[in-house]
Amino acid sequence: MTSTHYAITADRIWDGMSETPSEGSAITVDGENIEDIIPVYDLPKHIKTLCFENCTILPGLIDMHVHYSAVMGHAFLAAGVTTVRDTGNDLDWILEQREKNTKNAKNGPDICCCGFLVDGFPPHWPTIGRGFETEEHIRQMVRLQCERGVDYIKLYVTLTQELFQVAVDEAHVQGKWVLAHLGQLSAQQAAEAGVDEIEHLTGCEVAWNPSTVSEQDILIDVLLDKHVVLVPTIVVWDRLGGMLDSVFANDSRLKWVHPTYRDIWNGIPNKFAAPEARLPMQAAIPHMKRFILKAHERGIPLPVGTDSPWPYLIPGFSMHDELCMYVDAGISPVDALFCATSQAARILKKPNIGSIAAGMKADLTIVEGNPLEHIQDISNVRQVVHAGISIDPNDLYRQQVKSYDTAADEPKSRELLKFIG
Repeated sequence: MTSTHYAITADRIWDGMSETPSEGSAITVDGENIEDIIPVYDLPKHIKTLCFENCTILPGLIDMHVHYSAVMGHAFLAAGVTTVRDTGNDLDWILEQREKNTKNAKNGPDICCCGFLVDGFPPHWPTIGRGFETEEHIRQMVRLQCERGVDYIKLYVTLTQELFQVAVDEAHVQGKWVLAHLGQLSAQQAAEAGVDEIEHLTGCEVAWNPSTVSEQDILIDVLLDKHVVLVPTIVVWDRLGGMLDSVFANDSRLKWVHPTYRDIWNGIPNKFAAPEARLPMQAAIPHMKRFILKAHERGIPLPVGTDSPWPYLIPGFSMHDELCMYVDAGISPVDALFCATSQAARILKKPNIGSIAAGMKADLTIVEGNPLEHIQDISNVRQVVHAGISIDPNDLYRQQVKSYDTAADEPKSRELLKFIG
């Protein structure tokens, strides 16, 4: 269906803001936007209506941490992910992809982007990062990326504390949100430097170890005082710690993964290394879950990210896995879904997505069942609406497999191919 005027009904609608869903309502879509939410009995008789029995309509999901490749676009949409934030990529390439997806909603999700990783010298990832040794060069790179139109600035692991501070200060002068994958700094140091967001729980030592509640509170107090957001991506550590687990290798959703990435995943160095390369991450997962529950209870925002395409993080579908990890940690399903929709939209400063209301962008996920009660139902995607266009996941899969005859040759795939040697 092309973007036009139509209605959608289901057993229940969750608007991304309320504690409970509504029943007996319909969503009318006009062009790219939601026109209204009205009682089903008020629908005009002439309007084309898509009806989904035993289903829940939710806002389109938002993955806050990916490294995008065009061969992932259809998979993201099929999983109900209508917006992603790319957290490190070739600058020219990702700006081009952002524009392509804006012009054609069927290509893939809307993209918010950070451009190159801003790193110390030499950069950890030379294809998608740039390394710097002087304060002036750091400032120049931050300004350049802002001038080119990136949405955010991403700092990376080898920055010294001094250069980290310079980058944060310059990004804030340019009016940009700063996120960081920490390496040389602790979370406390990064918070004091003014960072807005920390990825993967890096620098959060108490999150990785059997810490006491009081030890967790000391860090959480600092993060709350400095208004720091956390994007935990527990799922990436789960996958890196369990790459020999047959359940991942036999995941039926692998059909959505381009063969180039499947080859990369089979060649990741620590997959067949000694157990000591994986066991620390396995051991850390329960501690991470304890920490994010405490952080959530204390009020730290925890928007959901995945770090696709690291091994067995199937684009889009790994969002479902991360949501289940939030709930396994003790966060309620509705709060986990808040983190993946309206909370993420607020952090992205995208007021037209993340919730369902008149005038909002028509980005919707329709799933069979009720994920507000059973979070696993989030995986039962029946239909996706992106920028007003209603899309069948089966049609997306037919488009996806057409790319499999050609090797993926994009910045992130090239970087990972070099990594595996």
